[in-house]
Amino acid sequence: IDGSPVPSVTQVLSDLIPGWQASEWYLQRGTAVHACAAMIARGVEFEYNPAIDGQVRACKRFFAEVKPIVFEIERQVYCERYCFAGTFDLECGFENRVCLIDWKASFGAALPYQLAAYSIAYECMGANPIRHGYGVQLNEDGTYKMSCVYDLRNYRNGFLALLSAYKIRRACKVKEEGMKE
Repeated sequence: IDGSPVPSVTQVLSDLIPGWQASEWYLQRGTAVHACAAMIARGVEFEYNPAIDGQVRACKRFFAEVKPIVFEIERQVYCERYCFAGTFDLECGFENRVCLIDWKASFGAALPYQLAAYSIAYECMGANPIRHGYGVQLNEDGTYKMSCVYDLRNYRNGFLALLSAYKIRRACKVKEEGMKE
């Protein structure tokens, strides 16, 4: 923000919530799946590695069955007030509500805090508050699974507490980038 580095939502969560981190192979696969999901949301034709065919089919099935109204795709957001940033996957409308969606390989306990963080940052940028979020798990067999709907207002303070703990750990040098605890 304004030329100064700030922690990302992913950095905060991976530092404080066990099991959040993935191996390099899964990170690269996730990047490819997310890129394909963004192109699907935009209605763009594309080619992709057959290794992620199931996830691509799952994402296409999600759009065909749920029929969300797409507002924003892969939007970078930041919050000057709390000094953090991130990129949400999808802002859309369906079931008479505006919501954030995050594409997942599997659901974890951090998901609602992640979505709440994006909601906070987006609102800090002047957007209307987004109160609802979902995870959408894109499976290798071409199916998808949606999480329950999260009322993000219930997780905002939790993310801000995690962010505070992250910053305290850095200030006290409990854990620095590139060092083990």
